[in-house]
Amino acid sequence: MKNPYSRKRQNSLFFCILLFGIFLCVVASLLLYIKTKFQTKSVEVTGLTYYSKEEFLQKIAPGREKKNTLLFRLMQKRRGKRTIPYVESYDVSFPNRQSIQIKVYEKILVGCVPVMGQYIYFDKDGYVTESSEERLAGIPLVKGFSFDRIVMYEKLLADDPDIFRIILNLSKLFSEYKLPVDAISFDSRRNVELELDSLTVKLGHSDAYDLHIHALSDFYETVKGRALIIDLSNYKGGKEDIIARPKKEG
Repeated sequence: MKNPYSRKRQNSLFFCILLFGIFLCVVASLLLYIKTKFQTKSVEVTGLTYYSKEEFLQKIAPGREKKNTLLFRLMQKRRGKRTIPYVESYDVSFPNRQSIQIKVYEKILVGCVPVMGQYIYFDKDGYVTESSEERLAGIPLVKGFSFDRIVMYEKLLADDPDIFRIILNLSKLFSEYKLPVDAISFDSRRNVELELDSLTVKLGHSDAYDLHIHALSDFYETVKGRALIIDLSNYKGGKEDIIARPKKEG
């Protein structure tokens, strides 16, 4: 005679196996649904200047989560926003289940100064925002002004506080006219000199340099790559105010 308890045990085991199998099927179906329905098909990143799209994505999502929008969303909430050099903030949105949109807000850097093997970057108000061993393309090196101390996220204490207004004005003009200025130099009388590859451009001392930079943008394409010193110190709007001479060799 068969033991009824043994049959009940077998039935219970079968029922548990059946439930476990159903559970596995549901989980597998759910994972397959998530994998296919939330597979990332497009990632749009706007506002980048200092990084490529791939470099930026690697900084905020170093794993495989960017291949799936749902996983990407969950990991972003878990980790929070990353602190990234040269980036003030960024916003992530999901226009649909298979797309990611990222808007990047970069820090507005207007210049840098070399200090003990580092490049110290500052914003339009003179606040130190970044420090790096690498020279960032598109940010001019500023020479000829002194400061007492450098503290991250604090203002550079320059001998002439108005110098930051001049640098900001110049930076806006460089951006507007797309001029690749490598360096801005000030002498003891606050005369301004620019370096653009092999060109040296003297701007003199002025409250605003709009006229000078507009003139430089007009003839830059015809002189770039040449070893010239161009003097715009007395530029008033006429071609006769532009003085150009070759640099002395050696």
